[in-house]
Amino acid sequence: MIKFENEKTEEDFIRRLDEYKGNYLPLDKDRLVLFVVNFLQSNNIEPTFDKIAVTAFKLFPKKFSLVGFPEYPDSLTVHYCVYIHGTKSKGWLSGNVQTGYKLTEKGKYFLDETKKMLEGKIKLNKVHSTVPRRKEVTFINLLKKTIAYKKYMQNKKEEITESDILESLKLSQESSKLAEEYIKKYSDYARRINDQLVLEFLVFIKNKLRGDKNA
Repeated sequence: MIKFENEKTEEDFIRRLDEYKGNYLPLDKDRLVLFVVNFLQSNNIEPTFDKIAVTAFKLFPKKFSLVGFPEYPDSLTVHYCVYIHGTKSKGWLSGNVQTGYKLTEKGKYFLDETKKMLEGKIKLNKVHSTVPRRKEVTFINLLKKTIAYKKYMQNKKEEITESDILESLKLSQESSKLAEEYIKKYSDYARRINDQLVLEFLVFIKNKLRGDKNA
């Protein structure tokens, strides 16, 4: 339990929190929110939604920051974890935005598991993504399923045709003049979710469309 002396408000306490020191990336966000609710309760702070959202961001910023704006908390993701998952589907939490939240008996069981995961006592085989399911992720995932991207990843770059490229961008031959505009849009998406391989692919197809012989 963390205690700061001479704290004026609960908000001051939360503002001064540092990132959790252990490896929290393998854990899913629902479990981390469960940890946050207990963390607040352990420090005699009522787990209201706003305090959960900010505390989750302060303790686990790589999991709860906005896509493209890592300095800001992603409160929508926390809402899904707390309300849609935590209280509705999993039953780990009880409460609502008006009353605040607390752990259920079922939640306490999974909290104990979560603490052991954070401490490394329970090993996880799967690493859960830090990126929330947003428009950017959806579009990039669709791009990765295209013929052009698969050929690129298989090192068959010379086999990638203009038709393959247009198909990967969801463009027809008639709308091919929009290709660079679409490449820029996909590049913005890939940059926001830090997908370096897709960024390199987009540079490649941009150069290929421009007739670069080295592409």
